[in-house]
Amino acid sequence: MSAVEQERPHAGDEDYDGAEVAGDVLIRFDGVHKSFGPKRILVDMDLAIVKGENFTVMGPSGTGKSVMLRHVVGLLKADQGKVTVDGNDMSTVRREPLRELRSRMGYVFQEAALLNWLSAGDNVALPLRETTDMPEDEIVDRVHEKLALVHVPDTYDKMPSELSGGMKKRVGLARGLITDPEIILYDEPTAGLDPEISSSINHLIREISDRLSVTSLTVTHHMGTVKTVADRVGLLDGGRLHFVSGPEEFLNSTEPRLVRFLGDRLD
Repeated sequence: MSAVEQERPHAGDEDYDGAEVAGDVLIRFDGVHKSFGPKRILVDMDLAIVKGENFTVMGPSGTGKSVMLRHVVGLLKADQGKVTVDGNDMSTVRREPLRELRSRMGYVFQEAALLNWLSAGDNVALPLRETTDMPEDEIVDRVHEKLALVHVPDTYDKMPSELSGGMKKRVGLARGLITDPEIILYDEPTAGLDPEISSSINHLIREISDRLSVTSLTVTHHMGTVKTVADRVGLLDGGRLHFVSGPEEFLNSTEPRLVRFLGDRLD
């Protein structure tokens, strides 16, 4: 398990109020509101994620899970409240500190988001080539290292069209790791994959977390991700987090609202 201890709200506490957990808070949502036109997405949302923790957010499509990630990386700004990363308010941080913060983050996109005209190796290398002055030979070495870490060492010269869905996910994960981030944001990491491949990706995410001691925020609607990856999990519904707890307590909750949401996902 991560740095998270037992001082946490349990699944019977329906509305999570951002109560502290043991450890240094790295990511915080404090009374965050976000709307797009008349549609309210996040409503007075609170969350505190400590260093080394794997926090997972469940919820159906369209509830704002990806919106949460975009606030953390500074692509969206809260209408009210604030999102802080390592004490930096992502709504007001200036360009250079924001660039430095983003260099400490990895983002793994829902559909891998590989550029079809670049090889797998060049896709992974892209963040280093665009944002650093690292020599090319060091970049190539780093790319081979990350592809080996995600168990696809022979994909460097392959084009995305030559890769299976699971291999694309792994290459996308390697790209998210290429800057040696402290924080990794996962947007539906098993979307579109069959159960066996989904399981392998979940175990890989957990393996990377344990080996590299990174902090992760994962949004998903798959129960396998919760079971394998999460230290804590919450349900995003109505713009707020509910039923925040450890994964076992979350899955075994008898709260009617949570039971209705989980439905046959428990199978």
